[in-house]
Amino acid sequence: MPKDKLFVVGVGPGAKGYITEIAKKIIKNADLVAGFEPAINIIRDLINRRAEIIVLDYASEKLKLNMIASKLRESKRCVICCVGDPNFSDQQFIKKIKSAFGQIEVIPGISSVQIAVLKAGLAMEDIRFITFHKSGSIKAEKMELIKALKKGKNIILLPRPWDFMPRDIAKFLIRKSIPPKIGISVYENLTLENEAVFGGNLEDLSEKDFSDLSIMIIKKIASR
Repeated sequence: MPKDKLFVVGVGPGAKGYITEIAKKIIKNADLVAGFEPAINIIRDLINRRAEIIVLDYASEKLKLNMIASKLRESKRCVICCVGDPNFSDQQFIKKIKSAFGQIEVIPGISSVQIAVLKAGLAMEDIRFITFHKSGSIKAEKMELIKALKKGKNIILLPRPWDFMPRDIAKFLIRKSIPPKIGISVYENLTLENEAVFGGNLEDLSEKDFSDLSIMIIKKIASR
């Protein structure tokens, strides 16, 4: 593990068994491990007891990335961990990291998106993936969702935890004249002991709360 390169590592959906061997090796050899709390919780017992841990948060994200940069300049082995696979829902975060550090190496992980698609009996090539897991405007993603549904696509999507959760998405789609009885599944806490699956339709969903660790699958609208 080079000391002059920052690694961004996907640590899987939650259960320890889904952490790849290469991710484990990089984390165990790190002098500093950073990540948002859900990611740190997944791999905490893999972190060398002498390693420094930095828990990221949105309020002080820039400050803490600068702290990591200073450790790299001291030739420390540094890792930033992301839940799942960074290539599925963390591209905005990856861009920030590249802007701050330049050269990085991204190590893919197993995404809960893959697991949800498998549980739904679908295949990735038959499904459209949309993520709302980003800051800023999501207007384009909302319109993409409407267009994909009207074109008869199966959709898997990641809600936005702070303001566009499954209930909000259901209400939005009903307002946009998507049939209220269209089939929807919500997968919570995939691979964890409290994993749960909700099956129903938009009307059912519009009155139900879910945890932040939720993924939605919307079955394509049947042709008339």
